Amino acid sequence: MNRKYISLAAILLLYLFVPSVVRAEMIEVSGDGKSTVIPDNNSATVATATRNAKREAINAAVMQLIGPSAPNDPKVIAAVEKIIVQIGDDKIVSRNASRDENNNYVVHITIRIDSLEFIKLMQTQGIAPTSDRLFKILVVMDEFFTTPTDKQKPLREVVQYAHDKTTLSEDRLSASSKASADVRASARDSSASSAKYAGSGRYDGRVSGDGYSAGVHASGQQTGSAAQRSDSAAAYSNKSAESSRLDTQSLDLHKDVVNFYSLVEYQPQNVGPEKDNLTYTALMREARKYDLAMMDNSVLRSTYFKKKALTIQEMDNSPELVQYVTFARKNNADYFMMGNTIIRDLGSNQCDGVVSIKAFSTDNNEILASEMRSEGASGTSPDDCRAKVAEKLAYFAGKTIGSSIKDYHRQREVSGKEYTVLLISAEGALTGRMSSSFSRGLANLKGLASKVNVRSSTDREYEVVLAYKGDVPFADAMGEVLDSMPFMNQADYSINGTKLTICLEGPKRCKQ
Repeated sequence: MNRKYISLAAILLLYLFVPSVVRAEMIEVSGDGKSTVIPDNNSATVATATRNAKREAINAAVMQLIGPSAPNDPKVIAAVEKIIVQIGDDKIVSRNASRDENNNYVVHITIRIDSLEFIKLMQTQGIAPTSDRLFKILVVMDEFFTTPTDKQKPLREVVQYAHDKTTLSEDRLSASSKASADVRASARDSSASSAKYAGSGRYDGRVSGDGYSAGVHASGQQTGSAAQRSDSAAAYSNKSAESSRLDTQSLDLHKDVVNFYSLVEYQPQNVGPEKDNLTYTALMREARKYDLAMMDNSVLRSTYFKKKALTIQEMDNSPELVQYVTFARKNNADYFMMGNTIIRDLGSNQCDGVVSIKAFSTDNNEILASEMRSEGASGTSPDDCRAKVAEKLAYFAGKTIGSSIKDYHRQREVSGKEYTVLLISAEGALTGRMSSSFSRGLANLKGLASKVNVRSSTDREYEVVLAYKGDVPFADAMGEVLDSMPFMNQADYSINGTKLTICLEGPKRCKQ
């Protein structure tokens, strides 16, 4: 056999039977470093420039994971120097060297490293981000394990056939015979007494049916000469004879009803979510790698749904989703992730699957991620194949939610978090001057990271939106603002997620 085909067969065997290796999320960062040229020691020159380039690349990775100001922290600066020596040259995927205007040796490198490996290096040095663990994530996921619909191979085919063939009863038969005899008698009378018929000028011969017999209705008008009347009488005689023949044929009619029913049943696509959710289990393992704080959904779901828990699809299309997210928020869930996994058994230990996920913040419903991914695998059995596909889908879901939450935190650290502030007066006592004074007070808020954007302004409500990134909780910072305003001496506030509501006359008055 040709070696090329032997190699191809070997690759296929490895794909089919070697356990899949969990893929890693890679971080790719670049840095520039330079060094004065050390005479007669080129290796030392290159090493110094490479070390400086690694430092810049590592700082870029630290800024991605912690924040843009992290490299200025003395603790981080010391940690980076220890991490540099643990990043081997094998992590450098590209290198470009040159000389600057001062004849210094300059090198530009790109480092690629597993994100989890880098986070562990940061954890060892005590600079790994810990804020991610302060925010809990509730994951609700259903998994379906089914087979694709095969129109050529139905599970069951049912055919029902019924034939109701009923002859006329004796009384119907007698009635029909009598009616036929009457028609024949009328025909004879009409043929023998044409002159009398001509005098009457009208003939009406009828045979009535009951649904199983046939009938004919004939009628006409006679005027003019005797010859014309005689021809007309003969014509009606012929029609009456025709009626008699038709009625005689009706005696042979019968009830003949055929019912045919065919039912073809195929493999159902949706047989309900699996009790053993392999994707969810694998996702929990992935979350631990990203050092995320995951909540046990089975406890909350069983607490909220007293009788029967809804599927994700049922929940997504009903008011229950809003209510369940509110329930999750009250139970300290900062983020809510919902997803569906469908894994199909393709036969011959082959299978494929697709996962769709959506994640958002529970305090303001801001979308963090909305993604879909399909994967395929081979296994030693259908269950083994299913587990491998579930592992791949969980890896994608874990990577997506992990990186989305970390990016969300980094973005909030840079730009601040958006809050809505609502000032209410139950008595309609908000004047223009009071609203203006309140707005100026918000402008002095410590940690304000944006303009104060007014959404609405009436004598009962004054609503603004702003971004805040101060060192103290937003509610505490707002308390200081209210204390500085004399007309707010009776006011009090409450906060729900990212919405802070202030009642000018006090909370009890606003609830009335």
